[in-house]
This record gives sequence, C-alpha cells and structure tokens, in this order.
Amino acid sequence: MKLKYLTVVLLFSIYLPLQSQEFGFGVKGGLNTISIGDIITVGSNGANGPVAGLVFEPQKDLGFQFGGYFFAQFGKLYVRPELNYFSSKSYYDFPNRQAEWSTSKIDFPILVGYDLIGPISVYAGPGFSFFGDTTIEGVQETGFTTGDAGPDIKTTAISFNIGIAFRYKRLGIDLRYELGQTEVAEEREDFIRSTFGVNLADLQSYNPNILSLSVSYDIFRTDAQNIGSLFSGLFKNNKCYCPYKK
Repeated sequence: MKLKYLTVVLLFSIYLPLQSQEFGFGVKGGLNTISIGDIITVGSNGANGPVAGLVFEPQKDLGFQFGGYFFAQFGKLYVRPELNYFSSKSYYDFPNRQAEWSTSKIDFPILVGYDLIGPISVYAGPGFSFFGDTTIEGVQETGFTTGDAGPDIKTTAISFNIGIAFRYKRLGIDLRYELGQTEVAEEREDFIRSTFGVNLADLQSYNPNILSLSVSYDIFRTDAQNIGSLFSGLFKNNKCYCPYKK
C-alpha cells in the first residue's frame, strides 16, 4: 500500500510541470502538537492507587516535522504534493510522575491552494499517513491489556488538511490543521503503579488531529527572475556575469 501511494504521488509530480505556468520544489520544517484521548482509571488500582473513574487529560507537548514539497501554479490556483516526517508527543500527569505519549509517521499530503490576496493563500487536501511505533511510557503488556503494550494505531491512515500560507519570494510560513479520519479504538492499558501511581486504565478512542506551524524555502522556481535570486540577472538584458562577453 505504501508503494502504491508513493507511485501515485511521483506520477502526479511528473505530470504537473507539463501543464503548469510555474513550478518548483523546496524544503520545510517546523513544530506541531497532536490531540489524543483521555486516560480513565478502571477497576482496582490497589489500596493506595487512585479510585476508578479518575480522568487524566493529555497535556500537549511540542513535536517536530521536516520534509520536502513540489508545487505547480495555474494562475491563482496551485497544487502542492509533499513528503513529510512527523514526530509528535504529549504527556499525562499521573500521581507519581509524568508518562510521555509519542509517535512518528511519514505523511504524503496532496494540497490544492488558492491565492487570496498578495502573498496569502489558503489550501486543503487529503493526506496519506504511515505510522511508526506509538508508545506510552510505563505501559506493560499483561493479561489485563487490550492488544500490545501501548496504543494500537493502524500503520496506514487517511487525514484531511486545511491551512493558510504566507509567502515572500522564496520563503513561506504555513499554519495547518490536519484532521485524522481514522479513529484509534479505546484500549485498556496496565501501567507500572509503583512508578506512575496508576495501574489499570482505559485510553479513550480519539482521532489523531495535528496542528502544525512550519517554515519553507523554495530551492528551485521557474519564476526565479521575478522574485530575485543569486543568478537572477544571468544572461538577461544583455548582462553577462561570466568571464566572457558576447
């Protein structure tokens, strides 16, 4: 399945320059936060443990992402396939100490945007995600747990992206919200009570929604003459910045 989506993105990226007015590619990186489910204690947490029904809400922490993109411009419209790596994390404030939740994924969003006014544009589009390991610190696999030790996130998932972007010459700033379309099912986890102060608890179902802020840089653009670059005057208007003259 990964190869199929990668092939589609690759063929799409090859086809777009043939039809576009302008095109280019670049690199990007930034920070993100992710929304995940509450943890609720259940059953007996031991004589000195928390009572059943105690809710621990996830506290957002900053993750990071980096990647690359290709874009093709059609007047005010543009199409932008990307390839990104995400590392995201949150934590739970348990009675004895914090437990970190973390995951990573590779993302293939295909975005369609529209230039609103000046350097500001809006965009939306689907994303295809391939998750790596997802863990919660302190979870142990026992006969009381559901599945493996930690959240059982599907390795492949689909999301929907919406965002707003600001571009100045080769630089861009991008604020994006990614809505996960694949729900993570509720699971029962068994924590190390002596370390975290929690024993049995349910991780509530959730969609892994991500808010991200990134900075991008266009390495190559076909309209580089219009935005300025190191070689913006090369062989233009009878100027030649080279050892010989015509």
